[in-house]
Amino acid sequence: MNVKILRVKPSELVNATIRKGQANELPSMQQNWRFNFDKLNKKLPNSTSYVLVADEEPDEIQGCLIFQMKDKSVPYMAYVEVAPNNRTDPKKYKYVAGCLIAFAYKQSLILGKGDYKGLLSFDVQEENTDDQLKLMVMYCRDYKAVRVDETTMYIMDDAGDELVEKYLKRK
Repeated sequence: MNVKILRVKPSELVNATIRKGQANELPSMQQNWRFNFDKLNKKLPNSTSYVLVADEEPDEIQGCLIFQMKDKSVPYMAYVEVAPNNRTDPKKYKYVAGCLIAFAYKQSLILGKGDYKGLLSFDVQEENTDDQLKLMVMYCRDYKAVRVDETTMYIMDDAGDELVEKYLKRK
């Protein structure tokens, strides 16, 4: 899927691609990412990993997502992470997380079954409670997620459609 992300310096929208990730290219903790995506993807049933790359640097992964179909019917964003160079200021690219989350929501529309069609669920679990709350607030504020219990959040309906418009249909 073709998307646009913002290169920070100089400030300019650039073409990017979200595609299935190959096992040998998935990022890992050895590359300063928080997760070992290949190992996690292998452990999770009914999961697919996706990577986001800027077209101007197709060999450098800017973000990674593991999308899972729990019980073959419930769309679940198991893991999402932006590259280390997009986490701290000055970031290299912006909109990476938004594009991946909007993509996961779009997958929920395509693959979700019954009442789960168009409902993207995910859990926020951090070691530190304050960090977990900050992350949940960010998901609510930036991606219109709704908290449903201690760790679980949903993106659905109009909020998901807004994300698709904002991040996947940007011109």
